[in-house]
Amino acid sequence: MNSRAAVSRVLITSAAYVLIFGSPVGAIQTVVDDARGFTLTLPDDFVANPKLVGAAPNIIHGFVLGDPTDDKLDIVLLIEKMGGTISREPLTLEDLPPDFRGRLFKTQWQGFAVDAFEIPEAIDQTRAVTYNVQLPLKRAAIQVKLFGPADRESELQSLLATILSGLKGESNWLQSAVPTLPITSSQTYRVILLAFAVIFILTGIVLLWLVSRKAPKGAVLVVAVVIYCGGLALAGSRVREVVMLKGALTMLGFIGGVMGVVDLLRKRKPPAKDAG
Repeated sequence: MNSRAAVSRVLITSAAYVLIFGSPVGAIQTVVDDARGFTLTLPDDFVANPKLVGAAPNIIHGFVLGDPTDDKLDIVLLIEKMGGTISREPLTLEDLPPDFRGRLFKTQWQGFAVDAFEIPEAIDQTRAVTYNVQLPLKRAAIQVKLFGPADRESELQSLLATILSGLKGESNWLQSAVPTLPITSSQTYRVILLAFAVIFILTGIVLLWLVSRKAPKGAVLVVAVVIYCGGLALAGSRVREVVMLKGALTMLGFIGGVMGVVDLLRKRKPPAKDAG
């Protein structure tokens, strides 16, 4: 599922959730969601509220910070399922509905720059704000929604960072060796990596051909096997650049192996004798 397809979820108001708060249930520190492949270590004093689960069709976990029985607006944390994986291409304001009045920004999760939204709310004339962060989990993406009074904005931002650092799960995105560069989150970077891999393979083929012209028979095959094994040695890495290099090495090693077998079977012309 592309991130754009999930933008409409961001615009769901949190008012309905506030109206159904009941008494908090026992305190909880860590959530383990095996079905969706993540764990969440909660900040202190958040408690689970089962009434929040099911308040909207996609809510799978709900927590409250504060006393739902008093007249103060509490801080609410919701985890929503998004129904599929999301792509790495970042959203822009042009991708959002024309009536979107919030703020689009980037935040960090497990080394990735992920899309986040800040949306102003109003509950019984009380100013509030909701932060929504879309996380690219491998099985299916989830959205973290943090809602609270606007006059506690700095506290909400600090809580959001703590929540994201405490949420662990395998992503369908690959890590980058240079995660701080903005380009690594763009579609352009994927094209750059692919172009580098193609150039690497073509250069390698030319070099192997030159080796076959000068070196003894079997040399190309030996070099190709070494290259192929070098690629296999990189298996298991979740870094984008290393995955690209692994693919390029194994492809070059395979092509080089074919070249090496052909070199073994072909008859070479004897070296020309010196006329003198």
